Amino acid sequence: MSAAREEEEEEEPASLLLRLEPTASRLAAICRLDLRKAGLKRLPASIGLCATCLEQLDVGGNPLESLDGVQTLGRLRVLFATENGLAVLDGEALPPKLGWLICAQNAIAEVRAPHRLSHVRKLMLPHNLLDAVAADLLIEAIPALEMLRLACNRMETLPAAAFRHPRLAWFAFGGNPYSARLCAAALSAADAAADAVATLKDASEAGREVDQIERQSGEALSATAGQQAVAVGEEELGRGSGAVVKRGTWQGTPVACKLWSAELFSDGDARGEWLMGRLTGGCASLVRTLAAWETPSLGMAVVKLSDLGAACAYDRHGHTAVEKLEVRSFGLLLLDLLSHLQARPSFAELCAEL
Repeated sequence: MSAAREEEEEEEPASLLLRLEPTASRLAAICRLDLRKAGLKRLPASIGLCATCLEQLDVGGNPLESLDGVQTLGRLRVLFATENGLAVLDGEALPPKLGWLICAQNAIAEVRAPHRLSHVRKLMLPHNLLDAVAADLLIEAIPALEMLRLACNRMETLPAAAFRHPRLAWFAFGGNPYSARLCAAALSAADAAADAVATLKDASEAGREVDQIERQSGEALSATAGQQAVAVGEEELGRGSGAVVKRGTWQGTPVACKLWSAELFSDGDARGEWLMGRLTGGCASLVRTLAAWETPSLGMAVVKLSDLGAACAYDRHGHTAVEKLEVRSFGLLLLDLLSHLQARPSFAELCAEL
């Protein structure tokens, strides 16, 4: 093509702007944008045209190695970036007012500029490659953080910063090497106690010693039974990515029955959560597990029925404030939390108890 022909076909800037004006106006008015599984290897520079109104963006399922370009979206509050293959969580690529950040199922092992995430309340990073050092950096840099999901990463220890955070209310940590070791040790101890009970009974040495060991074993390990021991109804109380919760009865007691349908989900892995339910069956501070079974699929029955929610409790001008994050139907928890807080005048007293 000759230079003269190229000159003839080159569009004048004014003409180009006028031609693109309707498209730019439509992009500027978008509040939610779904780019999931669009085959994007990078975010197009034109995404900046959405900066005027865009508040929620989903770029999941794309072969992205970076989120560069998202930082131009000053009004963005919610970002979904799951299953992208990201290796680095870089705060410089994100807008400073972001409230929810969901980056599950990537390969994130490194965190950069976490101070840029200071307004994030809900941070979901399950199924990545983070260690406790990276988690501590994130937690310390985000004072607004209320919900943190770090399940199925590579953490050999608990992030120490989680215990000091003033607002963190929901912390999912299952499926990490640290929690797997604890579960294995606790299960071994509970099995040993159960074996001791059986041995004493076989030797006809029943009495206080047997009763005491049985009681201790029962507190650590809830009953295991076939699903036939629990009448699972058809009414659904709740559903998530990895399980369904149905109304049921166990020995005449109304219960919520959790039935797992997937092995991995946002809060960990199915067997890890099932084991934790068994091992904490006698803990007074948790929803009590009454029965657990492995066939035909993993399931457990928990005591009481009500809304279960994630709530954030924090100090607001010297008084305890509570904000609901989300509600599920797994058992009684949120109502217990609220009634507990109503009886306490300040956040400082709650901290003193800890």
